[in-house]
Amino acid sequence: MPPLPQAHPSCASRAFPLGVIWALALATPLAGCGELSCPAPLSNVDGVCVKLDQAAGAELCDGVDNDGDTEVDEDWPQLGEACGEAAGECVEGEWVCAVDGDGVVCDGGVDPVEEICDGKDNDCDGLIDEGVLSTKVHVFDGHATVATVEDGYLVARIAEDEFRVLTYDSSGEATGKVDAINNPVPDLVFMTSDSSGSRVLLSLGGLKFHAFDVHVDSDLVPIILDTQQLHPAWDQPTQQEGIPAFGAYAPPLHPRITASPPRFVGYPDIATFALAAFRGDNLAGLTEEPTVVAAVSPLSVFDTAGEFLVWEQGENTRAGRLLDDGSLELDIDVAPGSAPSVAVRAGGIGVAYTRLGSLRLSELAALSVQCSDGGLCDDEVAAGELEGPTALAYDEARDTWFVAAGTRLVVVGRFEGNAIVKQSLELTSLSDTVRRIDVAVSGNTAAVVQVSRDAGSSLTLLGCF
Repeated sequence: MPPLPQAHPSCASRAFPLGVIWALALATPLAGCGELSCPAPLSNVDGVCVKLDQAAGAELCDGVDNDGDTEVDEDWPQLGEACGEAAGECVEGEWVCAVDGDGVVCDGGVDPVEEICDGKDNDCDGLIDEGVLSTKVHVFDGHATVATVEDGYLVARIAEDEFRVLTYDSSGEATGKVDAINNPVPDLVFMTSDSSGSRVLLSLGGLKFHAFDVHVDSDLVPIILDTQQLHPAWDQPTQQEGIPAFGAYAPPLHPRITASPPRFVGYPDIATFALAAFRGDNLAGLTEEPTVVAAVSPLSVFDTAGEFLVWEQGENTRAGRLLDDGSLELDIDVAPGSAPSVAVRAGGIGVAYTRLGSLRLSELAALSVQCSDGGLCDDEVAAGELEGPTALAYDEARDTWFVAAGTRLVVVGRFEGNAIVKQSLELTSLSDTVRRIDVAVSGNTAAVVQVSRDAGSSLTLLGCF
């Protein structure tokens, strides 16, 4: 973390008799005028900004020519200039004459204070709420997923043979508003979600895949509008020509669903990557045969967000814009790395991936799918034998990424164009290995769902609680 901005004190420049100056020079040094140097040519002595070579009876700071040299207040050239910080909650002041005329003081400035969790940059270091976010944790039996809605979150989970959708507000509290239907997939292996405005699309499945269309109103009331089983081409094989066969549907190879544009993306079988695009306010398009995406190799860990697809190719993480006809535009190698995930931000995307035990983050421009000018580019944000799965989400208002890998969650801001970790947490409420992660942001909070190998789930909410 960079050094915090130093507080600007109300320093004063005073004229002392010569004997006092000698006494001060021989005295044991005391705490100075904060930790800043006083403005030249003043010196910091015992918390006072003084001009050590100034004789008694010299010019005072009072708007009068005291020494008769036709100049007024010439010993304080900083008069009228700005003092203090102009960052975060700090406000610059102005150097003015002290009331007694013995020096100058910083008038009207607001200095840095200790950071608190309030959505503001209290210590004026360019970061908001660094190191002070608190958490609320909920643990569930069965699979779960989370998506952003206005002023909160929609959480979907399996409970008592039901597919349930429920909402949480931005303070991290359950609203108690729930909708539910019978779970159509008893042997559930995965669950995913994505949102666009008040619409949340969800998918779940095992050997067969299903999609759900959920509306969340302004009072955070969820309503399941529609459900649709996908085209039989998506059904996962158990045998081929009498020989046992295996599908590609368990995390981290599970399908994904996106809300804008509405698509279902994944592996109909271990050798084929495909998508099903659908339009309008229903799921009918999912009954059509999927479109093959030939550029993605078999059994590659992948992720989608908006129009963008990221996937493993050899030792690299690759990214591109996925079109409805199955072609890819602007696809490039992002960096060496594995277990990629992607999230949309204004003007582009963020891509997280692991490499040699470290978690890394790149910001790519939408028009080129290359590192954005002035953005993060293959920045390391965490280290320590980290592995996938990864997930991330971006908070536009705070220019902050929430990036997860396994049990590690890092809150990432930027300082002078570089990634800086604002907070790092270990999310260890699950006893088994994490196989899937969702990260979402809403208002001034973030939500993380982890799903373990034994299908236990945890929901962690972060904010100023």
